[in-house]
Amino acid sequence: MTAEFSNFIRLIGEAVPDLVSFIVCPALLFLAGLVLAVFRKKEGYLPVAVGLGGAAAFLVGCEAGAGGELFVYMAAYVVFAVLVRLLFLIPFPAKKGGREEEMYEKFHLPLEMGEEAEPEEPAADSEESGLRLEHACSMLEKLKGCDLKPSDRLEVDSIGRKLESVKGRALTGEEVRSVNDCLATILKLTAKYKL
Repeated sequence: MTAEFSNFIRLIGEAVPDLVSFIVCPALLFLAGLVLAVFRKKEGYLPVAVGLGGAAAFLVGCEAGAGGELFVYMAAYVVFAVLVRLLFLIPFPAKKGGREEEMYEKFHLPLEMGEEAEPEEPAADSEESGLRLEHACSMLEKLKGCDLKPSDRLEVDSIGRKLESVKGRALTGEEVRSVNDCLATILKLTAKYKL
């Protein structure tokens, strides 16, 4: 068994040129280190370095009379592996894209520059709007006459300003929704103060 193994090792040592056994593994280590550094995968470097170091030790060990050469070569390989590890300190540009970027590109709505928004058509005529506003304002006046908490007083003042800003004209859909929200708040406050 040992004679067959010795013959196998001698055969590999004769078949593989010296230059290949000394250069190939460090060159592969440098390329792998560079690729891993660019993609920021430093956790994958150690297994690659150890695997290529083992292959290099095997190839150099197969060379005839490689007793002291193997030790010197492996020491030089370890130093080279440490130097290649310094590639991870280089700040390579981050990869553009990623999952967040893909999702953004897929679902974002482009802003159309230069186009002015068309004015919204009135959703309610001025008579209907006036009835809503008149009702809201009368309930608001009742609330103002009560002894309100400071936070409720601020809310009533804010609602009053909103209602004043839309008085006397037809309301758009957005303004109708705003008036309805004001009415809902007024109703809550009137229920709270039992008006």
